[in-house]
Amino acid sequence: MGGPSLSDVVLLGREQLREGRERCRRVHNQGGHGSQVSTLVSDLYDDIVLEVFNQACRDHFAGEIPAGMALVAHGGFGRRDLAPYSDADLMLITRSRSTAAAERIAQALTRDLVDIGLDVGFALRTTREACSLSWSDPVIFTSLTESRFLGGSLKVFTRFFESLRHGAYLRRARLIRDLIEARREERTKWGVTSYLLTPNVKKSRGGLRDIQMIRWIGFARYGEVDLEKLLRLNTLSREDYRLVRRAYDFLIRLRNELHFRENRAQDILGRATQMEIAEAWNYKAEDGVLPVEAFMQQYFEVTRAVRYIAGFFADDNRSRPLREQLYEWTASRRIDESIRMGPTHIWVDQSELAEFSHSLPRVLRLMSVANHNNRRIGHYTWQAIRNAMQERVPSTPDSESVGAFLSLLSRGSRLAPLLRRLHELRIIEQLIPEFKRTRGLLQFNAYHKYTVDAHSIRAVEAATDFADDQSSMGRRYRRLKDKTLLHLALLIHDIGKGYPEDHSIVGARIARKVGERFDLDSNSIEILEWLVLKHLAVNNVAFRHDLNDTEIVLSFAKEVGSIRRLELLIVHAVADLAAVGPGVLTDWKMKLIEDLYLRTRRYFETGDVDLDQDALAEEIRHQVEASLADDDGESTSHRLLAQLPLSMLRRELPDVLAKQIDQVARSLDEGKTSYCFHHYDPIPSASRYVVIHRQGKQRVGIFARVAGAFMSCGISILRAEIVTLDDLVWDEFWVNDPDHPEDPPESRIEQISERVTHLLDSPEIPVPPRRQKWTMAKAKEPDSVNVLPSKVDFDNETLDRFTIVSFFAYDQTGLLYRIASALSEMGLVIHFAKIDTHLDQVADVFYVTEIDGGKIEQDARKHEVREVLLAIADQDETNSA
Repeated sequence: MGGPSLSDVVLLGREQLREGRERCRRVHNQGGHGSQVSTLVSDLYDDIVLEVFNQACRDHFAGEIPAGMALVAHGGFGRRDLAPYSDADLMLITRSRSTAAAERIAQALTRDLVDIGLDVGFALRTTREACSLSWSDPVIFTSLTESRFLGGSLKVFTRFFESLRHGAYLRRARLIRDLIEARREERTKWGVTSYLLTPNVKKSRGGLRDIQMIRWIGFARYGEVDLEKLLRLNTLSREDYRLVRRAYDFLIRLRNELHFRENRAQDILGRATQMEIAEAWNYKAEDGVLPVEAFMQQYFEVTRAVRYIAGFFADDNRSRPLREQLYEWTASRRIDESIRMGPTHIWVDQSELAEFSHSLPRVLRLMSVANHNNRRIGHYTWQAIRNAMQERVPSTPDSESVGAFLSLLSRGSRLAPLLRRLHELRIIEQLIPEFKRTRGLLQFNAYHKYTVDAHSIRAVEAATDFADDQSSMGRRYRRLKDKTLLHLALLIHDIGKGYPEDHSIVGARIARKVGERFDLDSNSIEILEWLVLKHLAVNNVAFRHDLNDTEIVLSFAKEVGSIRRLELLIVHAVADLAAVGPGVLTDWKMKLIEDLYLRTRRYFETGDVDLDQDALAEEIRHQVEASLADDDGESTSHRLLAQLPLSMLRRELPDVLAKQIDQVARSLDEGKTSYCFHHYDPIPSASRYVVIHRQGKQRVGIFARVAGAFMSCGISILRAEIVTLDDLVWDEFWVNDPDHPEDPPESRIEQISERVTHLLDSPEIPVPPRRQKWTMAKAKEPDSVNVLPSKVDFDNETLDRFTIVSFFAYDQTGLLYRIASALSEMGLVIHFAKIDTHLDQVADVFYVTEIDGGKIEQDARKHEVREVLLAIADQDETNSA
């Protein structure tokens, strides 16, 4: 039997909704203002809801609207700023004696509106219930402040709304605190900075929600949500009102665009969509800035303004308890003729504020004093500074301003928040004009979470956080007597991004100009330039090279030159990594950085990377030998141990290494040519597979077949280290198994180990294709999103025996296998590999030789290898093996 037929009001409503949305789409595509389209959507929703409401009254009450109830739109529906696929928040306010009738209307409303295709949030409440819930839940309160009468009894609605308005005023202080806290929690979820690269246009900082915050606080304090009325009440300045209105229209138009593109509710501005909108809205490339970068710079400029205006409005209307204010004043002391400092705040006397706030040197000096004494600048003082600096004509800073800025940079404490304020006021770019280019500049990869300017200030903040860190990094930071150069280098380390040339080289040139402009001494200028030029050196060496190779550490030490520079560079590198985004600075990476630091420092202190490598290796061998199962000095275990280089002897504790050697020896004695065993490594949170293979005459392709085995099992290689002992290859692989992110079960280990050994023992068998796994479909980003070019570099200078091939590209499934296979097919032997993968980027390093043991020397040979690898990087992974 078929289901019940749909009513005429539902069928009519569906058609009305479809045609109405298409009409709104046409207006939007023709360039209609965001508020214009949202008003059309709201009118459409009004018509549909009222028709269903009236039909319910006809069906149940002979066309009469029951007395004692009112139909109310609230939230975005009440504000009339709906996007095309927004939900509709509705409430029936009813008197107690009308509840039964209201329930019949409510049932019909919710049923028919859902059948029509609207997402409906519905509530049935009395005035007392609605108000009571508002006082206890800020989400309900904020939604009901936007209430709008739709139908029914205007008297019931008016009574409800006046009760809400009056009750909110009586509770204004607590409500405002609750609103601010609820918004803070939401920002934590959706992004504490407005400079996220894939923001939520509604909920991320500086988005539509912050504009709504102004309205909600306005209601609690003044009983008004309309921005124009708040302007008339002098609670918003005319300039702030103008900026908010402009921002609102931009953001609501953008939100409408996202809804129309997806044909559903969508508030996330993804990378691919950014590029599509920039093209559709006719943004142009100029001065080396891509259209998408111009579009997103406007987005960040808009959200920056909203963030600041909303923050100041909240501060203006959030009252501090009188007792706190009295204590702050009575416990304060005068710093000079115009500044006072209390236990928590510092401020300028009201009588001096107008003149003071227009002086850039005095403002910078105030910030420096606040930073040195860990005090917040008083709200009214900062508000006056903000207004004055907005009116200030940019000019070349004088020596007094530069001195005050350098003094500000010399201490941690509240440095990062103050830098953010200086950046918002465009003061940093007056001191460092080149910094202007970084404002809102995107970094097109999933690796970075923030724009260049936001990342740079976060890097300064990450360094200042070391002040209270009890780790070795914290001790190094505190040992730096003058932290000015470190903080300045972190602020400008990525200032060269957005140019065709390597950003470190461009940044180093700019750093020298900055140093000269700030009249630094020649040694300080040299260090500043060097820090910016080499700010990636620690990452490149620690994550992409074999730290057990003394040539690598010696080469790095020569680049660094001294312990002081080493400590500056290490702290800089860790702060830079920490500022990239959550989860980037892992324990594993910290371990590698610490290892590099200790080895390099040992060289500076003793003149040797390892005091006596031969003696150290012999000492470890004796410790391992004591734990071997077989005490026969001629056994396979002892012969294996004698071949192990120092790099392998230091990988494990002696007793653990002894067990591994015994396992391998038994396998070899039994005639096996391949052996694989596993253990879980907690430091990188990864599974670690040790693969041993007697290669015989097969000198190439072993690494590729192991990589193919892992690929076919659906797991990715995070890191690999290779050692060759006569004809025995001893490889270690750290892998990520998505099915078993923690320690995998024995059955899974056996499956992978058998796949590896089978493919190694049967070289004639093709590598199975990668495992297909059903996942939720994701929109594929266009190729133009991947704006960073793939790159292949050759280094024949660092190591005597090997050519170092470095490969940089966007990641693809099975990419490492295809790269390793290509190297094998070209007759290149891989002796060591370091795989550095994070989100969408790979930076893989291979130590290779020709089949005869020579380096890749000839230009023609380098060209051949480069072209093959770049072709693989550009290959569509959907068509790859």
